[in-house]
Amino acid sequence: MTHATYHKILVPLDSSDWAERALPHATQAARLHNAEVILLTAIKPSMHNYSDQMALAGVTEISDQIKPGAESYLKGLRYQLRKEGVMARCVIVEGDDPARAICTVARQEAVDLVVMSTHGRKGLARLLYGSVAYQIMRKLRVPVMLVRPEHTEVRGKAIA
Repeated sequence: MTHATYHKILVPLDSSDWAERALPHATQAARLHNAEVILLTAIKPSMHNYSDQMALAGVTEISDQIKPGAESYLKGLRYQLRKEGVMARCVIVEGDDPARAICTVARQEAVDLVVMSTHGRKGLARLLYGSVAYQIMRKLRVPVMLVRPEHTEVRGKAIA
């Protein structure tokens, strides 16, 4: 039996505590494989693209603050990971479809593993909103590790 080796681990984040619960798992895998962690967030396209339709004052200013906020958020996480000895970098993409954005970056970066938290939607909410995790698992040909938000501990099992 051959063991998988990971070189690039993608961690999609949406600034929520739930999404960040995937970080300890990604960090453990990165340490075991001396892999790089790519922190990804997808933001909505700039409102400037819709300026003709936007008549409300202040809307574009709010939109212009989203990207710097996302950069600051990811850089803070990257700093923490680097402080812990894990190679990490940040990627920010614009897009309305998070699953598509994650898959596109995963392919462009040739990642070996995606580690992400599920948001725990069930029943009608899952049916209406779909599952980003499910779409990613269907569309990508690399392993996807799903972390349930209520399980924050990294168990002692090696990721090989």
